[in-house]
Amino acid sequence: MRVKPYAQSQMQPQLQKLDALGHESLRGKKLLFFSGGSALRTFCQPLLKATQNSIHLVTPFDSGGSSAKIREHFSLPAVGDLRNRLLALSHNQTSEQKIIARLLSYRLCSNVSQYSLRDHLQSMADGLDPLVALLSQKHRELFCHEIGRILQSLPVGFDLEGACIGNLLFIDSKHLGKSSLQSGIELFHQMLDIQGVVRPIVEDNLHIAAYLQNGQTIIGQHLLTAKETPALSSAITKLYLCEKASNPSAVDCLLQPTNRAYIEQADIICYPPGSFFTSIVANLLPVGVGDAVGKNPNQKVYIPNLGNDPEQIGMSLEDCVLTLLSYLRKNTQQALPASQYISTILLDVNDKYYPGGIPFERLRELGITVIQRDLVTMRSAPFYNDELLLKALLEISAG
Repeated sequence: MRVKPYAQSQMQPQLQKLDALGHESLRGKKLLFFSGGSALRTFCQPLLKATQNSIHLVTPFDSGGSSAKIREHFSLPAVGDLRNRLLALSHNQTSEQKIIARLLSYRLCSNVSQYSLRDHLQSMADGLDPLVALLSQKHRELFCHEIGRILQSLPVGFDLEGACIGNLLFIDSKHLGKSSLQSGIELFHQMLDIQGVVRPIVEDNLHIAAYLQNGQTIIGQHLLTAKETPALSSAITKLYLCEKASNPSAVDCLLQPTNRAYIEQADIICYPPGSFFTSIVANLLPVGVGDAVGKNPNQKVYIPNLGNDPEQIGMSLEDCVLTLLSYLRKNTQQALPASQYISTILLDVNDKYYPGGIPFERLRELGITVIQRDLVTMRSAPFYNDELLLKALLEISAG
């Protein structure tokens, strides 16, 4: 297995940015989440009321949708999940902030010519688009400049059909000696009141690959989630990273120093509900994640999915816990007791939501505490109630 090193050379300046990014104790608890981009969308609304210091380490491995087109042409990691989480954490209290959020969420049409789509972008760059015209001069000039820069960067063959404006803002952002993704994130912060930290777990341009129980290898996140393609018919037995579909060889990458510091210093670490392999396990693949989690002395809470996750074929709750532990312990300097990677499992009071039931005895052997609370709201299917879930997390973090 070849190791892809972290390319950033100036580690110390990045570490020094932690305070500048807003971790004052008066702004609330440092709740850290490993997740994809859409899993915590509604949860972020009550979260913003509880803390401005939440930390979101997001997977940049998506291979579908408009992110795939950007990846193909610009060799960038996936940006859609970053955009989703940044927008979810934006505190849009003013009419202008709401307009900016609409602009950054806006998708170009899917049934018009490429010429018309470029013409639409040009109208945005010129400030003639109705929404852009409503912005203050400061934000309008910034937005128009960035859209104009994007238009100059787009190759002739780039397909703009269905492109998201917020995703496009990550293109060709390598000015000022910063990485593309970090410059794009900073641009979102300039335009929106984002209360929290959002970072890709790594900035390497890699893809998720999975070995299946039937011997098949699948490369590409969008082929595993059942959101764009039919659900898998065979269970995932191993998840790893590779450089591209044409080269399925496994490659490791190193956790960024800044992300390591965030993990080690968090008041609580959470493995939240979401696509089990492509959102949660994928965040644990970079070398150094397990060591950073193990070094943090605070609570680490796993909140399992309710019901059926298409990625968890045949997996019981016990299987999920053991799988998480196996990836957290992989590539670590020293394998630690299970409770130093997962100290608590937070569940609803109704055991039937969890495949295979709750393995109380096995969890006790592992040193993992089980906490059960009324957490579920019934709609057409059971959903975690965001307010109740947050309340339980805050209680756990308070000890």
